[in-house]
Amino acid sequence: MYPALPFGPLTIPTGPLVILLALTIGLEVAGRFGRRLHLSIDDVWNTGLIWVFVSLIVARLWNVIQFWSVYIAEPWLIISLRPSGFVWSGGLPVGLLLAYAYLWRRAIDPLPMTVALAGGGIVTTAIIMAGTFLTGSLIGIPTDLPWALAYYGVLRHPIAFYYAFGFSLIAMAGWYTVSKLSLGRVLLLWLLEIGLLLLLVGAYTEDSATLASLRTSQLLGLLAALVACLGLAQRTPMQADPIPIEV
Repeated sequence: MYPALPFGPLTIPTGPLVILLALTIGLEVAGRFGRRLHLSIDDVWNTGLIWVFVSLIVARLWNVIQFWSVYIAEPWLIISLRPSGFVWSGGLPVGLLLAYAYLWRRAIDPLPMTVALAGGGIVTTAIIMAGTFLTGSLIGIPTDLPWALAYYGVLRHPIAFYYAFGFSLIAMAGWYTVSKLSLGRVLLLWLLEIGLLLLLVGAYTEDSATLASLRTSQLLGLLAALVACLGLAQRTPMQADPIPIEV
C-alpha cells in the first residue's frame, strides 16, 4: 500500500494528491465533452469550479459550526483538511445551487452542461478509486481468486480496482454514445451502468452495512438501476434527434 508518496525531502499523502489530480483531469474531460456539445470550455470550467469550491467551503464550515466547541478550543484544526472534517450533505446542494445560478445568469442550457460535468465526474471517480486502490483504504472480502491482493496480511478482492476499471469503461462508452443518442438517454444509461456497477462490486465490500441481505452500496445501485430502467422505458424512438456534436 502507498498511503504517502516521497518527493525528495517531502512526503505527500497519496489521498489529497490523487483527489487534486482527479478534479483537474475530470474538469478537463468535462470541458472536452462540453466542446462536443457546443459549450464554451470556460463556462464548463467555471461551472465545475463553482460547484467544487463552494461545496468544499460550505461543507467545511458546516462541520466547524457543528463542532464549534472543539474548534474554539483548538482553532488550528479549522484548516486541517481531514476527509471526516466535511459535511457533504450540506455542502454539495449549496454548491449545486450556485452552479445552477451561474448557468441561469449566463443563459446556458443546463442539460448539455449536466452531461459534460457528469462525464468529467465519472472520470474523476475512476481516478479517485485508483488512488484508493493505492492507499488500501477500501478493501474487499477475503478470497482465494488468482487476482486477489494482500491487504493487511489477508488476500482480498481489490474492489477499488474493480470500481476504477468499471468507471473508466463507463466514461469511455459515454464518449462514443454521446454523439449517437439524445442527451437525456445518455444520462439514463450512465445512471444504469453506475447502478449495476455498485450492485455488482458492492457485494464484495468488507464491513459494509446491510439491509435485506444487501449492502448499502448495493441498495443504492439497485435503486439507481431501477430509476434508469423506468426512464429508458418511457423514452420512445419518436424523440427529437440528438443535437449535432462538434468533433
